[in-house]
Amino acid sequence: MAIVSSNEILQRVNKLLNDPGYTRWPKDELLNYLNDAQRAIVLRRPDSYTADIDDFTCVEGTKQSLPADALKLIDVTRNVSGKAIRGPYNRQVLDDNYDTWYAGKDANEVELYIYDERNPKTFYVYPGVMNGTVLTLVYSKAPSSISTEDNDNGEVIALDDIYVNAIIEWILYRSYAKDAEYAADPNKSQMHMAAFRNQLGEKSQADVAMMGEEKGQ
Repeated sequence: MAIVSSNEILQRVNKLLNDPGYTRWPKDELLNYLNDAQRAIVLRRPDSYTADIDDFTCVEGTKQSLPADALKLIDVTRNVSGKAIRGPYNRQVLDDNYDTWYAGKDANEVELYIYDERNPKTFYVYPGVMNGTVLTLVYSKAPSSISTEDNDNGEVIALDDIYVNAIIEWILYRSYAKDAEYAADPNKSQMHMAAFRNQLGEKSQADVAMMGEEKGQ
């Protein structure tokens, strides 16, 4: 849960840029960079901003579409009855053993789901269900942009506070990229992009290590 406001982050960035009065980099410009930073993080770490839908209503058949605000499916967890749903399942296994599975449309519960990240806003269920079948699913979505008014009123960032440093590095990357006509600034820009990637990389490695520890318990 976030407790750090966007304005706090902009003030920290302003000090790092040594730009009193937001002269070279106006606050509205930095706020745009902050909004871009949150979206950039979600694209790289879809689990950083998710929505949990307890009542996702399926259309008839096997092919299902995520809500309009979705970026990527995280998990399809259970039927409305509470029965668990397995997956993501290997589509090739179904194709090889039951090549007409796509045509199903009569079930009222899902056993498993199939998801291909190359088509991130679509997933398939097996068996194919009747229209109105209800599932619980989790998906990532893009954070809403923080407006100037919301920023001035103390709006907190959409992502967890653990991403604050990565957000700052992204804003600095974009800020120094603006000054590409000066020899030193492209180097500074790329330095902060590297730091941004490193922040997210370290977070990913920590998650993997924690999952390994939990499995070992």
